[in-house]
Amino acid sequence: MRTPQNRIKWTLAVVLLTLCISSRAQVLEWSDFRQQVLESHPVARQADLYRDMAASTLLRAKGGFDPKAYSDFYSKNFSGKTYFQYTEAGVKLPTWAGFELKGAYNLASGDFLNTESTLPANGQATLGFNWSLGQGLLLDERRAALRQSRIGLQGAEAERELLLNDLMFEAAKTYWTWVVAGNQLRIYESALRQSRIRHEALRESFLQGDKPAIDTIETFIQVQNRLLDVNFAGVDMQNASLALRNFLWITDNQTLALEQMPTPPVLSEAENAVPNLPVREELVQQARVNHPELRLYEAKRQNLEVERRLKMEKRKPVLDLNYNLLGSGWEFFPTSNTEGVGVLANDIKWGLNFSYPIFNRKARGDWQVTQVKIAQTVLDIQQKSQTIENKVRQYANDLDNLRNQVVLYRDITRNYLTLLEGETEKFNQGESSVFLINTREQRWLDAQVKFLKLAAEYRKTEAGLLWATGSR
Repeated sequence: MRTPQNRIKWTLAVVLLTLCISSRAQVLEWSDFRQQVLESHPVARQADLYRDMAASTLLRAKGGFDPKAYSDFYSKNFSGKTYFQYTEAGVKLPTWAGFELKGAYNLASGDFLNTESTLPANGQATLGFNWSLGQGLLLDERRAALRQSRIGLQGAEAERELLLNDLMFEAAKTYWTWVVAGNQLRIYESALRQSRIRHEALRESFLQGDKPAIDTIETFIQVQNRLLDVNFAGVDMQNASLALRNFLWITDNQTLALEQMPTPPVLSEAENAVPNLPVREELVQQARVNHPELRLYEAKRQNLEVERRLKMEKRKPVLDLNYNLLGSGWEFFPTSNTEGVGVLANDIKWGLNFSYPIFNRKARGDWQVTQVKIAQTVLDIQQKSQTIENKVRQYANDLDNLRNQVVLYRDITRNYLTLLEGETEKFNQGESSVFLINTREQRWLDAQVKFLKLAAEYRKTEAGLLWATGSR
């Protein structure tokens, strides 16, 4: 059966073995963790897909302006006779100016051709265009889709940044919680070793008759308290490691195994020097310009503005002009003696198409609906902008306050250490007691832990300020 002293020795051995293993593990600094999250986390990879989707949508919209080759063939045969055969093959080319160019070649043969369908024996080439002079002159569905797709690229980038911004905020909070848990465990493990050394020294003094037995009980109770602290801190560290593991992914879409988990960096007072804060109004201005949520709303507003212009076009009458030059075979103007632009009035086929709803209520209603959507989006932008500005100022206030607290509690921690060192010196000279040593040490330990938590809270608030400004 193990005695209390043997149990303490066994626990110390396990702690030392853990420390040796941890010392060989890789230390995970914040910059390395941040880079790993951005490169390997599924949410980060998912965010990149927004850009891919927007690029694919843009490619599809550009397809509306692709040249199109076509061919039509019609034939009728009955009672051994060929009534007619019509063939047309050509190319259509939509343009950004809103008209469509067309080039084709037509063939017609048969015993019963319509008079208007009769063509030269060797066929007929045609060159022409279709042009919307009323509805669709300034904007049509193809041009609107292309403009909206380009705006969609901006919106996709903003949506990607918004997703990454939220991801890095959660990652930062989890990381600094893990760092605090690891450093807290180190502090208590160090205190456990120190209390063990003190207990063994007093026990030896008791055996030599220099110290009373009550002092050994006092130091043994302190060892037990330190064991409890280590146990609780160990559980906190395990839970924090599990939470951090959600952000540590490797290339084969798997999280790190528990045995592969790195160790947190050691935080000391010198390493937790807090930098000066940037000017608050500069942060607010940065949020107004760069916050991805505001950019996303702005992309939505621009998209609706294109839609409004398209709906405005729909309120115009339809007036489509089609014009085609007709050739004899591949030769144009074979018998024309006209010079200059007048030649374009000979050997042609042209037409006009006009239509307009008397009340045009559908087009007017669609335009009014879009106007309302734009007004709603503008109000959303104003409200969201105000919310973001206030959030930036709140985080800046918290960060300013925490900065003062960290600086103040750093001094408090150093003063507690000075008291402990002084009390230890007095004890060595026989002018103090184990109780006072333990009391001074406990206050110093509590101060260290509180300082670590304040420093980590400062880092979390700093991450929150970046999140509020949309800077991740």
